[in-house]
Amino acid sequence: MKMEKKERSIAPVSNQDATIHSVTRRRFLETSVIAGAGTLLGTAPFARTWQAPLVDTLFYKGMCYQPMPFYVDPQRGVLPYDPSIANKTWIFFGSDIAYNCMEPLWGASFTSRSGTTYRFGRDDLRVLKDMGVNLVRLYDWEPRNYHKKFLDRCLTYGIKVLAPVSNYFLTPGQGYDHRQQLIPQLLNSFSNGEQNNGTDYHPAIAGIIMGNEPFIPIPHPFGVEQMSQFTKDWVALESFPTKPKIGHPQDFGRHDGETYPGWHLWTTLLDDQHLGHMKSRLFLATQPQNPANDLFVNFNGDNMGYVRATYNRFGVPLLFTEIGKDRTKPDYLQVVDGQLRESIAYGAAHPEQLLGICHFQFADKVWLCPTGGSCPSEGSFGTHSHTQQFLGTVNYVAEDFTHIDDCPPPPGNPCVPGNVPMKPDMLMRNPTYDEVVRNYSIRP
Repeated sequence: MKMEKKERSIAPVSNQDATIHSVTRRRFLETSVIAGAGTLLGTAPFARTWQAPLVDTLFYKGMCYQPMPFYVDPQRGVLPYDPSIANKTWIFFGSDIAYNCMEPLWGASFTSRSGTTYRFGRDDLRVLKDMGVNLVRLYDWEPRNYHKKFLDRCLTYGIKVLAPVSNYFLTPGQGYDHRQQLIPQLLNSFSNGEQNNGTDYHPAIAGIIMGNEPFIPIPHPFGVEQMSQFTKDWVALESFPTKPKIGHPQDFGRHDGETYPGWHLWTTLLDDQHLGHMKSRLFLATQPQNPANDLFVNFNGDNMGYVRATYNRFGVPLLFTEIGKDRTKPDYLQVVDGQLRESIAYGAAHPEQLLGICHFQFADKVWLCPTGGSCPSEGSFGTHSHTQQFLGTVNYVAEDFTHIDDCPPPPGNPCVPGNVPMKPDMLMRNPTYDEVVRNYSIRP
């Protein structure tokens, strides 16, 4: 079954509409209380005081995290984040959810360089910890931003991070052509330094994921040659002593008539000419919506599950960087429960084959599903929905940003003013929330 389609990325935005721009841009577990669908989450008063042991468990129980909020447009009022205009605003430029200015979403508070402290943070990372999540998968990352506060908070909660290299950096005509300059910036931004000046990867980082679903859209924005060369250059320029694993997320469609999703690309990517010499550094990242039977019992009538067949073929462990089912399907809860339950059981029995899973996703895509309810399929994979019940308004000053990029408008399409206030909204739990918590919290 084919994973949801994602639109083409022009700047560092990997799961979105096209953004037109003329300038180059740049493992632990604890039992939680299960709350039913319909519970509103704001500042997470339900969460207990808790200190994580800084150790890894054997299986990653992850969550895809990109819950962009609302903002205030001076002409049109309160609007949901929209990837098509993300790079016309200061706060959303690069669609980077993990940098300091997004702390009102994942943290408990935020202090602006103006001196104002906003004490109504949504505290998403604490919510994720209480759900049993021990890994977050990110999508977009602007290397000029500072991310240590996010990474430190993840570490405090025992949550590891799959740090992303956005599609922009792998796409010819965009960042790929400047990779010798941009890779060091990315490496520094993944470091343990306060201002991208550390001496090693931040200890919260469990792995690097490069790009997302290169076969979507058509024509392909990048391919196996760019993925291979970028990875080789990354390793050549990497001076940090820690060497996290690297993955290249693929959609679960069958391309070029292949029987098993991803096999054609991996056959080339892992040959001697490309990355075959560094298999020990890699994991295979794919993104199914298929039921557990396909993944672990009988894929395509071959009497072998997809995971075992793929591991037997390539000898490289898998990690599902997206897995789930949208709630427009009548059987979505059954599918999600089976996916999570059987993945965790299989990973415990075969840790050399399956490293972990990332449920897709923490919250609905706000530009497709701003108030929950009936939404397009791509908008309704979240364990939470948006509500437009706002915790407050965050006003930024220019000093809050490490960079400010101008936005030359195309004719007839003037830019949104760059410095717009952000409106963190309360989130409502969907029925999928219970399935995730049940499986993540009580299964070994």
